[in-house]
Amino acid sequence: MNDTRDKLLDVAIRIFAEAGYHGTTTRRVAQEAGVNEVTLFRQFGSKEALIREALVVAARRSRPLLSPDAADPVAELHRWALAIFYYYYENRQLIRRLMGEMIERQDLAGAICEDSNQEFLQLVGFFEALRTRGLLRSDVVTEVAAGILLNALLTNALWRDVWPDVPNPEENVAGFVDLVLRGVGINAGSAVTAAGAAAPPRAGARGKR
Repeated sequence: MNDTRDKLLDVAIRIFAEAGYHGTTTRRVAQEAGVNEVTLFRQFGSKEALIREALVVAARRSRPLLSPDAADPVAELHRWALAIFYYYYENRQLIRRLMGEMIERQDLAGAICEDSNQEFLQLVGFFEALRTRGLLRSDVVTEVAAGILLNALLTNALWRDVWPDVPNPEENVAGFVDLVLRGVGINAGSAVTAAGAAAPPRAGARGKR
């Protein structure tokens, strides 16, 4: 892609997160990208095409990867879960906007749903690998375990700013991971302190310190 197209996509997704579909006008996108509307329409053809491509590009940006072959799977899951939490938190405004917009414009879902499922698929694959290694109970439904952990991470990331007295992210995420690991039959107690110490320094996620 060329620089003009990239700039238009970046501006479009930022404005969409702020103002939604109706507020993302081609005039505003072009103006803030420093081009005229004719250029925008030459690049994308329509507002709908612009927003759809911007959503696809945003969904495909690099996200944390989970290694199913990690020597210490407990520490690996702690690391990944905290990184995913911060990915959700840093993109919380866009995610909230999409959740609201898709009620009225269900056609937008197709632009993002396939790629946004990658965390779920990674986590299911991770748990299946643990089962193969004999670390997971045979009766565990890996899709359920993955869904529980991801829903906890996403909900906390989206709404922690409006909850009173919410614990800090490292404490919350470690608790979610340990609960799920105990549920699937893995003793995670020994990894809690290490996972917290290895947490990457971040700023902005509100909570007790």
